[in-house]
Amino acid sequence: MHQIIPAILPKSVEDLKKKIAALPPEITFIHFDVLEDDIYTEFPQDFEAHLMVKEPDKIIERWIDRGAKRVSVHIAGHSLAKFRERAEIGLAINLDIPLEEVLPLLDFVDFIHLMSIDEIGAQGHPLDERIFKRLAEVQAKFPDTPISIDGGVNKDNYRKLLELGADRLIVGSRFQELWDSLKV
Repeated sequence: MHQIIPAILPKSVEDLKKKIAALPPEITFIHFDVLEDDIYTEFPQDFEAHLMVKEPDKIIERWIDRGAKRVSVHIAGHSLAKFRERAEIGLAINLDIPLEEVLPLLDFVDFIHLMSIDEIGAQGHPLDERIFKRLAEVQAKFPDTPISIDGGVNKDNYRKLLELGADRLIVGSRFQELWDSLKV
């Protein structure tokens, strides 16, 4: 089943609350971008945390304790495998990282989180078209592993991503536009 998940990148607790309140009431799951600052407030939706930090080992347990159902990290290894009983663990792979480098790490994760923009940690960047080939490669190698696409997803490209095998589309600044187009 495909999921279209809104991504929230908060600047402050107040900004986080405002962005959560602005979501359509039908949204029951959100993607939470986590930078080095610890911005958090409790919210009613289930969520996943994307730890875009240098040392995810130091904060992953905090986010799982807060209720994250899924956590994606850019550095994975056997030390994170112990958390798989409490949450799904995903490996976030930047566009410029060769897939061959991360293949050994996929034994320690539950899903693959492909970045589809060059600059992570910011919203509003356009989708890099290299993701289409990359997604097809990952889908061919790991047909049974859920794949998330994160960055630049919008109403003009989401169908192609789904057709190529994406299971989850993480949508930031263009979420409302995409959501509205799906309701038509």
